[in-house]
Amino acid sequence: MKILIIGYGKMGKMVEAMAVQQGHTIAAVVDAGDFWPRFDENSLPDVAIEFTQPDSVVDNLRHCVEMGIPVVTGTTGWDNRKAEIQSFCKQKNGSVLFASNFSIGVNMWFRMLKTVAADLARFEEYSAQIEETHHINKVDKPSGTAITAAEILLSKMKKYSGWSLKNEEDKLLIIAHRKQNVTGTHSVKFTSASDEIELIHKAENREGFAKGALQAALWLCDKKGFFHYADVFGEIFSIDNK
Repeated sequence: MKILIIGYGKMGKMVEAMAVQQGHTIAAVVDAGDFWPRFDENSLPDVAIEFTQPDSVVDNLRHCVEMGIPVVTGTTGWDNRKAEIQSFCKQKNGSVLFASNFSIGVNMWFRMLKTVAADLARFEEYSAQIEETHHINKVDKPSGTAITAAEILLSKMKKYSGWSLKNEEDKLLIIAHRKQNVTGTHSVKFTSASDEIELIHKAENREGFAKGALQAALWLCDKKGFFHYADVFGEIFSIDNK
């Protein structure tokens, strides 16, 4: 693949290193404040991989769609504008794939959450709580991964009317921490008067995120539409969904 990297922070550099290691070509790198490169039909990248900030992601995605470059984004914190990009993508016959987290482990964790939450929803005595910890420079709070986990629980456990960062009646509580030198830890705790079940994912480094993003980019190259990684994860990695 010829890859355009958008955002040259820790994730952008990790994607670049892993892409080169896998034999892919870096067509160009665009960081904050850079001018976008000009491509002709022979140099147009096969795909773009975008890890930036919530205030710039929408413009980046629109630009890629306008240029006809499929784009994979792992930027979170722009949920209120996803419908806009989905509509724009459809209008322009573009290709966008979004993930709150590209880690293989996290997406396995999502699959487990769906099963456990669906089973425990039959028992009124169980309540749930999400807790996440990230590095102090992470802008959005709670994390996109925690929000995806909350959406899974809310779809299965009808006792909750939504999620909140505060203790509110009928709301699923998300506790968010920001600490030094933490790549990302997420846990969901199911509690009853009799017992407690906790499902935890802890990221040791960013390599899993980069690997998942590259696999998603390879999958997206010949697709059209707006996709959520969690919805196509099993297909991307040829995992039986039965």
